[in-house]
Amino acid sequence: MLTILLLAALAQAPVPAQDDVPEGAPDAGAPAVVPPLPVATLPPATHELFERLKGRVAQVRIIERRSGTKSSIGSAFFVSAEGHAVTNYHVVSSIVHHPEDYTAELVRDGNDASAIPVRLVDVDVVHDLAVIQQTGPVKDWFELSTKEPPQGTRLYAMGNPHDLGTTIVEGTYNGLVQDALYDKVHFSGAINPGMSGGPTVTGEGRVVGVNVATLGNQLGFLVPVAHARALLERARQVKESSPSALLAVVGSQLLDNQQRITERLLAEPLPTQQLGDYRVPGRWLPFLKCWGDTPHNPENPYTITRYQCSSEEDIYLSSDHRTGVVAYDHAAVASDTLGPLRFASLYADTFGNDAGGVDATREDVTNFRCKVEFVKVGGIPVRTALCLRAYKKFPGLYDLALRAATVNASTSGVQTCLDLAGFSADNARAIARRYLEALAWTK
Repeated sequence: MLTILLLAALAQAPVPAQDDVPEGAPDAGAPAVVPPLPVATLPPATHELFERLKGRVAQVRIIERRSGTKSSIGSAFFVSAEGHAVTNYHVVSSIVHHPEDYTAELVRDGNDASAIPVRLVDVDVVHDLAVIQQTGPVKDWFELSTKEPPQGTRLYAMGNPHDLGTTIVEGTYNGLVQDALYDKVHFSGAINPGMSGGPTVTGEGRVVGVNVATLGNQLGFLVPVAHARALLERARQVKESSPSALLAVVGSQLLDNQQRITERLLAEPLPTQQLGDYRVPGRWLPFLKCWGDTPHNPENPYTITRYQCSSEEDIYLSSDHRTGVVAYDHAAVASDTLGPLRFASLYADTFGNDAGGVDATREDVTNFRCKVEFVKVGGIPVRTALCLRAYKKFPGLYDLALRAATVNASTSGVQTCLDLAGFSADNARAIARRYLEALAWTK
């Protein structure tokens, strides 16, 4: 009955006259009009983009003065009408350290006749960037983007791989690497040796990153464009630059960087990790990557369980010297079958006073000076060797190597090593003190 009443009411409803139909309303008798789909913006043809941009990219050649020939190569790209070009610090580092032996030039399209001498204007050693400049102006240069692109954006890396001439490589922007100590962009594309210092651009030709490193298998890394933009702004204010002034700039940047790392470490509580009968420093901050293992050898009457953490990143100073490192390693040694005397002998053999530390040469650092003593940490006796060595070119910076071993038990113990590269002496000691205080015996 309700259905019949509803149908009757609908039948008696007035039908609007043609003049009553609102303007713009669809004609009931006409087919529905489907709005067209938006036209997708297609990326440019790679060859068209390459032809438009290739003149803005150049090869950097580091020339050894005595032989007059190139000792290494990289890439650079022009960023101003005044002839400023951006490259990587590691491409031109030999000029900073040995200006009497090396100079630099830019070459376009592999044409040796086009070689142009350049001067090193300014550097950002922490982010592996440098600005060089030719004496004359340029007609065409890159625009540095003011923002990062959305993840998944198609990008194009340019440079001079393996001295083969300027090339272009397609890839994908995957955002900043998470939990990294030093900013870097994950780029899914082939960045090969020789492309370091080249630009990675959007389809519009704007630079969003500087090629810096690769792990192969289409896994590349870029320096975020924000750091290149900041360095260029500073370089524009530089009238004259000298090797000694650039060394001082590098030293100042390293001091600022170690202060930043120290404040981050000391601002956070140091979590601990169970290792045998002890608790040891664990993953202090997210930029540290940690792993562990216990080798299984049934013939050994003892076990050694290792747990280690490292920043896995560093700052390039030269081919023989890297800095900005935080790393530590624990080894829990235990035996159920060795007596106290035999275990003591084994334990002593696995603990050495050799400072170790990160690689560096005599040109870079002094010898380690160590202080060995017994201290009490958390109520347990610990043998420690704390060693420092100074940087010769950068006053106020040191490497620290801490070696420590618990000596409270007769058939078990923990040995630990802490390596810090490029810290002030006071900051290094403060970090080492906090580190040692995290040791504890739980048995």
